[in-house]
Amino acid sequence: MEDSINLKRIRTWMKDLADGRAGHEIEASTTKGIRVLKAQKGFVLCDFTVHNGILDENGNWHVGAIATLVDVMGSLSSFSYNSFDHVTLDFSISYYSTAKLQEEVELEAKVAGKKFESTSVIVEVRKKNTKELVAMGKLWMTPSKGSAKSQTSKL
Repeated sequence: MEDSINLKRIRTWMKDLADGRAGHEIEASTTKGIRVLKAQKGFVLCDFTVHNGILDENGNWHVGAIATLVDVMGSLSSFSYNSFDHVTLDFSISYYSTAKLQEEVELEAKVAGKKFESTSVIVEVRKKNTKELVAMGKLWMTPSKGSAKSQTSKL
């Protein structure tokens, strides 16, 4: 029962992001048209078609848009594992190839481990037809503890 509730919340969250009802404009443009194919505890699989709004000047999928989508997928996967909202503590991404307009890709995010309250997530972006790796992101996520406005710096 809990998995179906999380799946519904993940689908709703992604749809709200893509439609601009949640998050920021950058997330809305980056997630436009994404589809959640599978979601279970610690795992989210989506497919996505590269659209005109996220291309660089050379007609390639913009690396910033890829990074934004990888971060969103990391949050979804972490949420599916722990059932609460997360913020990214550490983020690294490697780019292996690119994708062009109307090219279909798959995004797979999975929880790799947990240490204390933090969750490690790996996100792979692959071309759907050839399975060629486009990018791989490694993230450490931690539970969000209120809004950024209410938090004060410890420095």
